[in-house]
Amino acid sequence: MASLLDEIIDGSTNGAIRTADLLRKVQVAATRVGASDVVRWVQQELQGYEDDAEIPSYRVMPTSVVGLFTGPMQSRMQHQLPAHSDFTDDFHVKMRQPLSTLQSFADADKDAEAHWPAWRVQQYENTGAFAIQFYGLFDAWNVITRQSLLGVVDTVRSKAMEFALGLQQDFPDAGSVGGPSLLTNSAVAPVVFNTTNNIYGHGTNIATGHDIAQKTVLKGNRQELERQAEQLGLSSTEAREFVDAVESEQGITTPQVTGFLEKVRTGAAAVGLSVSSDVIAGSLIELAKLYLGIA
Repeated sequence: MASLLDEIIDGSTNGAIRTADLLRKVQVAATRVGASDVVRWVQQELQGYEDDAEIPSYRVMPTSVVGLFTGPMQSRMQHQLPAHSDFTDDFHVKMRQPLSTLQSFADADKDAEAHWPAWRVQQYENTGAFAIQFYGLFDAWNVITRQSLLGVVDTVRSKAMEFALGLQQDFPDAGSVGGPSLLTNSAVAPVVFNTTNNIYGHGTNIATGHDIAQKTVLKGNRQELERQAEQLGLSSTEAREFVDAVESEQGITTPQVTGFLEKVRTGAAAVGLSVSSDVIAGSLIELAKLYLGIA
């Protein structure tokens, strides 16, 4: 019988499976594993991203910008606008809409448009970056191609597959009822951390137990332990404090180490990444195990 992870992996390459249905399976698996950041990602993909929410890098893309110029005798003409150093962000779009909306735009008969506010159009015209004699810039908009929108949907499906593959590699039973989770096995934490960062495009990965090369590099290597602790979002001072505790106590259940982990879980130790504190704490435990050679 196929596991939930198998269903996600197979469904990600099956065009007959709706992306929304695939994501709901990811949400079930992530909830059972305790991957709250992945659950939040699924919810935001389905419902849309709030204005102040971090969005994954695949939802930010450069676009061409078209201007509508008006002139004599109510004449109009369109022309692509050149980029300008003061308008770098304006030549990119951040797509916060629900995935279903992006899919509908991708299935439309013409490319989607995101129109600039009138005051921004005026500011661009005032730069003199582009002008047509006897004409004024009346409107401007980003052109969001259907192909680029299909690329976003495809990326989401790939992220779902990578989430399932990442878990399955170390924990084939993950996502099942009673399977391994952050609460029952701290070794799940680095996998969840790497998966979450892969989703958001941070490019940050830390050592996991299955990688023999990483285990060899980390064992007894103080500098590498500090580096990977910083990869988790700790400041250099906090990373040093953690490594000092592990090195002096030579354990993971000792007073200084557990005290530091509690600071991480409660937020007393600031973490610079948008990953849950439980994932960070669990990942620190696993890094300490690799460093001490007890993993």
